[in-house]
Amino acid sequence: MRKPASLYMVGVSSFILGLVAAEFFLGSRADAAATADSSWELPVAAQREWFPPVSEYETDGEPLDEEKFEALMAAVDEAMTAEETLADFEREAVVHLMNFIRRLAPSEVGDEQKERIKAYLAELAEQHPDHSSLINQRAGLVDAYAAPMGESAPSLAGSLLIFGDGDDYNPDGDLFDDGKLDRMMARMDAVMNIPATLADFEDEARLHFWRFSNRLQQGRLAPEQVDRVAAYFDGLKEEHPDAAEMIDNEIFVVRNLVPGNVAPNIVGADTDGDEFELEEYRGNIVALIFSGQWCGPCRREYPYHRFVLENYQDRSIVLLGINSDAELETIRQAKIDEQLPYRTWWDGHSQPDADVVAADGPIATRWNVTGWPTIYILDEEGVIRFVGKRGGEFIAALDELYLERMMGEYEAGPVGETEEEGAAETEAEGASGAEGTADTTNQG
Repeated sequence: MRKPASLYMVGVSSFILGLVAAEFFLGSRADAAATADSSWELPVAAQREWFPPVSEYETDGEPLDEEKFEALMAAVDEAMTAEETLADFEREAVVHLMNFIRRLAPSEVGDEQKERIKAYLAELAEQHPDHSSLINQRAGLVDAYAAPMGESAPSLAGSLLIFGDGDDYNPDGDLFDDGKLDRMMARMDAVMNIPATLADFEDEARLHFWRFSNRLQQGRLAPEQVDRVAAYFDGLKEEHPDAAEMIDNEIFVVRNLVPGNVAPNIVGADTDGDEFELEEYRGNIVALIFSGQWCGPCRREYPYHRFVLENYQDRSIVLLGINSDAELETIRQAKIDEQLPYRTWWDGHSQPDADVVAADGPIATRWNVTGWPTIYILDEEGVIRFVGKRGGEFIAALDELYLERMMGEYEAGPVGETEEEGAAETEAEGASGAEGTADTTNQG
């Protein structure tokens, strides 16, 4: 006998509650980019090297000599007055100014040099009043970046928002169509080949890889699409063998951590020292929460976790944590103070230079977690269904999977009971047919 409709209507109401509570391999890269996304191209500021190499400004703590300083000032002035810059000032200027600031970072810039830089930027802001906010923001970085910041300059990748805000690529958890994937891969390939990336591939490419993977995790990939992306990464690995480990991590994400894949098993010790596995929870809807008490955005998710613990006790929904605090006692106490008793792997590790955070534990590293919190939601088959849902969207995603499960059970009916009833009905029909035949024979 099937369950009455009123039973699964509970799922509908809880879903509303949740909503409220919260063969392709780019053979010819240039042609592929133009074909896939003809309306988009990288800023000209990123397409060629407008400034002297960053390496020339690594002064090992010595003051930046005047000749190199004058060359840098001449380069920024030429870049900011170029025809291409004036044609689309905001888009081009943000890259030029970041490239300029980057060369200050590894240098020891003198006080007079800093004052000249500030005066130049102030004059530039007067010349472009519509963009003064952008220019003044960069001017505010001069003091911080003009002091030596170590061996490497800050990445340019943060100024190149090649995927925008992601709206054009987010298929709301659906399967990516080939056109969107083509566009993403073409943009990715374009930024992999600019001077800044080629000069320091591992540091510059890292953020682009993360953004690319993040966009992919908002939807699903067909098996052949997974193969295409993996083949593209394999090609990059051949071109940049020194970055093979980083690229292999990205291949792992595409093949294992994009929705539609069964989540890799996790084996480790909980906060009491007892070992357990993710696969032990197969059959439940599972939220995997990479978090840490050190992380402000992580703590802001706690009320939503408590909501689930308090209101979904009768559902097969399980929260499991992966904690990155450097000291085990930190998470133990947080579980008490924050009333979050769900089971948690402690993935942290004490280290002398990180008293607060140990975000590179074996589980987080394997899952390529670089942003905190990171949340994966799995269905009862262990398949990743959602990545990155927070707040009300986190609860709504759990509700959606729960409702989906209830609807599936309603449509299928209780298997054992249905088979027994079917056998009984068949037997009864057989008996009725025999009786009918006997009656007819007697009448004849």
